[in-house]
Amino acid sequence: MAPLAAPFSFQELAEAGGEGLAPLEYFSTSDGAGIAFRRYVPERPRVVLVFLHGGGAHSGLGYQFLGNGLKERHAAAVYTPDMRGHGASAGPRGDAPSVERLWQDCADFLKRIRQWHPGLPLVLGGHSAGAGLALNVSAWKRRPPVDGFAFLSPEFGFRSRTARAGRVEFAEVRLPAFVVNAMSGGLLWGHFPAVRFQLPSEILEAYPELVTAYSVHCANAVTPSAPQKQWAALTGKIGVWIGAEDELLNASAVARFAQTPPAREAQVQIVEGHKHLSILVEAASLIGPWLDELR
Repeated sequence: MAPLAAPFSFQELAEAGGEGLAPLEYFSTSDGAGIAFRRYVPERPRVVLVFLHGGGAHSGLGYQFLGNGLKERHAAAVYTPDMRGHGASAGPRGDAPSVERLWQDCADFLKRIRQWHPGLPLVLGGHSAGAGLALNVSAWKRRPPVDGFAFLSPEFGFRSRTARAGRVEFAEVRLPAFVVNAMSGGLLWGHFPAVRFQLPSEILEAYPELVTAYSVHCANAVTPSAPQKQWAALTGKIGVWIGAEDELLNASAVARFAQTPPAREAQVQIVEGHKHLSILVEAASLIGPWLDELR
């Protein structure tokens, strides 16, 4: 499989600049792993957003635009963790002890944020595969309650039927590994690097912290197994934003998915002129007014 013909919208992120990146902090999960995160918190926050990064990425790759913008213009406290095995967090790159371990990490972090901001509305959000992880966590029986979900360029997996037709594939998937893992009840090949991201060498050189492969465990953790059913079960306030020129996703298909029966009271916006990554630059202006309604 050939690498991507174009480097997504990394160029737009580079042109927007990297200023304002909050310093890394750490918290310990229930199994003692060190998870890195960044915080963007105003003096008197009125709402809280925990926002999960996209596949192979980390909290320092464009998410400062969201954090700073919401902090400065919408009195929102924003926390952007590095998923286990990503960025500055503990764990083998692109792997996890189990599928549910990544969900538990998210639950542990949400509980910590509730302790820091008692009484404030709490929203769980995610970009790209981070949105898929958030949707999986939403359906997990041990998830702490949240007040809403914010999905940006949401990658809900092949079962959601939202992929852009004719796209150059972002990843090479080794299906036999998933088959063996499923047939063994998750006991075999969970750590096998079954998804390899097809990123150009110039992007990997410019962004050396990018994760280049996902294990079966990690891929399953961020890929909704029954997206329509999980979506229908969501509760609370829901927002979805997708770039009209997204390189991976069909914006109209994403909008249809978000409005499928049973009818959702979701705010859905197709953002003209934006791609899968470039939408991060404008994310605060998109999500901010929606968050204001939660106060």
